[in-house]
Amino acid sequence: MEERTLKLLYIQLIMIAVIWTGMAFFFSEMNTASKAIFYIVTSWLLFLIVIVLKSLFQKKDRN
Repeated sequence: MEERTLKLLYIQLIMIAVIWTGMAFFFSEMNTASKAIFYIVTSWLLFLIVIVLKSLFQKKDRN
């Protein structure tokens, strides 16, 4: 992956993690629609973690 693409992935991972943390504090007060959004954000966060780890290992293997 290109260095610029990796930087964007890292930034997106950090931003989504901050949003997810804020949502997690109010989980008990969420209604059904809010919980659905929380689960979607959680899925996206996990996907980003996998992609970032994969790119880090690929970068490490190339070097």
